[in-house]
Amino acid sequence: MSERAATPVPVEADGAGEERASVCGGPSGPLAIVAGRGALPRALAEARAKAGMPYLLVVFAECFEPWMADHPHQHHRFEKAGRLFAALAEVGAEGIVFAGAMNRPRLRPWAADWTALSILPRALALLARGDDAMLRGFAALFEDRGLRLYGAQQVLGGSLALPAGVIGKHSPSARARADAVAAAAIVTALAPHEVGQGAVVANGLCLAVEAVEGTDLMLARLADLPPARRRRAPPPSGVLVKIPKPAQDLRLDTPTIGPQTVRAAAAAGLSGIVGLAGATQVLDRAETAALADAQGLFVWGATAADLGLEAAA
Repeated sequence: MSERAATPVPVEADGAGEERASVCGGPSGPLAIVAGRGALPRALAEARAKAGMPYLLVVFAECFEPWMADHPHQHHRFEKAGRLFAALAEVGAEGIVFAGAMNRPRLRPWAADWTALSILPRALALLARGDDAMLRGFAALFEDRGLRLYGAQQVLGGSLALPAGVIGKHSPSARARADAVAAAAIVTALAPHEVGQGAVVANGLCLAVEAVEGTDLMLARLADLPPARRRRAPPPSGVLVKIPKPAQDLRLDTPTIGPQTVRAAAAAGLSGIVGLAGATQVLDRAETAALADAQGLFVWGATAADLGLEAAA
């Protein structure tokens, strides 16, 4: 598994390159994309490549996917922070964006270089905290070295933002809207306890709350729920709500839905998926809508008022 392109893809010097760059946000200089699993890192890399803007994929163990071989990338280890920071300085990285799912690292102190050893106490303290605090802390390690932190939507120009309204042919019923309000209230109430961004409610009954497992595994767990547990809310019923937690830094962790979410929601016997318009991301919008239509699910970009969040704010 070789690394491709020790330096990022350069920006074209002609006018065409400048025009393409205008459709993609982020720094004009090299952008480091810390790539986890899923479709989002690929969307970022392809957008930068299409715009002719320089970028470099930073890939940690267990996150490499075949598509990455076609883009400038480097493999790194958490214990070799000195090598990572030196590599980013060598290519002149000006910004950094975190994208995709990634497991919490299992640090091996005996393999650490001097730079990693110097920040090890800080890193270990961060790993003991909740996801939000941990992500903010690790992002600060890069910001301390002069890298500006960007969110995926800043780089992609907001093209991933879920629009207000439904994006397919199915619409939520009054019951589903009420369930969405209840699920949003659950996510908001649990935010101080570092619980996830999703919850499922059906006919007023809370079926699941996203914790450390993430959305896909939460929905898989729900799909395996014994029918007797859903007697009050038999399939198809219930909505998955994916919204930001109050005061969440969307540059680090933006709630995201996409085709896989639709497949998992259908397998779990739900009637629809709800996100916060403008704040929840939707990957592959056309495919997401088509799959939802085929499965009989709605995908709804609800406003804060729709979800009763304005009063909470």
